[in-house]
Amino acid sequence: MTELYSELELLVIRTKVMRMTVKDSLEYIRDQGHKISQTQYYRILSHIDLVANQRKFDLMGKGLWQQHLQRIEQLETILDLSWINFKTEVDPSKKQKILESIAVLQPMLSKYYEETQYTIEFDAKRLERNDLQQESTRLQFLKDSTK
Repeated sequence: MTELYSELELLVIRTKVMRMTVKDSLEYIRDQGHKISQTQYYRILSHIDLVANQRKFDLMGKGLWQQHLQRIEQLETILDLSWINFKTEVDPSKKQKILESIAVLQPMLSKYYEETQYTIEFDAKRLERNDLQQESTRLQFLKDSTK
């Protein structure tokens, strides 16, 4: 059963990467020899996201968060210098090349920003849940101690 789930998980990942609709995803998975319900599909997607988030936090704990932030700073510096070069360049063909390099950098930088924001929001929600659990435990303790 574990092996089957791993295969399903891989199929769901493929559908996610190919940005298929749920209907197309279920059809694709069926064509690959597996029939799952929409609920199962969403459950597997959630599990994939959970595992991905856990990996992000594992990486953060191993010091890779600093590398992530450093990469953002490097890309921002490259982008800033590219714009400076664009403004000072007079040759139209060289200006075009600079614009092309800027166009290549922007999606990479956007992806880093998205991942950073997502990680921060996920961590904030996790901290909030921990705070709520601690407060609930404290209130329960106070309630029990006043009896």
